[in-house]
Amino acid sequence: MESSELIKKLKPYNNNTLDKEPFESYKLRVAHLLPNFPVEVLEQWIYRHYSDINDYSFLGLENMAFTEIIMKKDDIYNNIKSYDDKIIDSLGYQIYERSNKTWLQKKMISQFTWPVPIIVYKNYDNPDMGKPYHLIEGHLRLNYFRAMYRREKNILLDNHRVWEFELFD
Repeated sequence: MESSELIKKLKPYNNNTLDKEPFESYKLRVAHLLPNFPVEVLEQWIYRHYSDINDYSFLGLENMAFTEIIMKKDDIYNNIKSYDDKIIDSLGYQIYERSNKTWLQKKMISQFTWPVPIIVYKNYDNPDMGKPYHLIEGHLRLNYFRAMYRREKNILLDNHRVWEFELFD
């Protein structure tokens, strides 16, 4: 199936409305189109951020092989990059400065990790993308993580769950 056709089929019904298709229905309808995608990745990236998946469609969604890895906090801080450092370092301050904390801020402060793994691309070849890992999904979580790391690295867990993918032919 051509990539543009696949992306159209992946669109949640009533996307960007209050009546967006529930994930359980979505999963039943589209999971077979991306058999290499773990359910958690399908939900966090494709379903929740459908409007942005074209940003990475050039990689070929159908060619992605995912592995859940455990990554050390120092490796996360030093090795996960993006197109621009501002993307992963612009909003982290909010985790400390915001008086009425969001659910995500509360979770990360109390659990010393993110509630759902971020998604990274193990980048060998693409010179325009971050190396050795390019952040695909989880920008706000990584922003908060990086702020916590800089301010109180010792409270963060030593290891964190991350979804990593590589491309296959």
